[in-house]
Amino acid sequence: MEKKVLPIAGLAIVVVAAACTAMSSSSSGAARNVISGDELSATNSQTAFEALQMVRPEWLTGRGPVSLTDATEARPNVYMYGSRVGDLDYLKSVYVQDVAELRYWSTGEASARFGMGNPRGVIEIIPR
Repeated sequence: MEKKVLPIAGLAIVVVAAACTAMSSSSSGAARNVISGDELSATNSQTAFEALQMVRPEWLTGRGPVSLTDATEARPNVYMYGSRVGDLDYLKSVYVQDVAELRYWSTGEASARFGMGNPRGVIEIIPR
């Protein structure tokens, strides 16, 4: 009887370990998509754009043309209070001390939360 218990206990350990790994990887991914105001302030930058260049430069990258007929580079849009306030250049006018948090929403998440028209995702400003 003991021989049957050991394989089942071993399987339970494997399942629990896999679940913990999945949870830690998804939470670390979420952490990469959020920047606190304190983290922005630690860069000693004046604007949110300058701080992002130091902390998460990948948020500022384009992804090639919007479509075959539109050669405009697809870049993240910027939202605040649930409304679009501009493109990445808007972040150059936002002072770090006025930001509680910045969040990056991937294309799919941005479409679900803010609607279509965000082919490179959204950077959301949560003001202080």
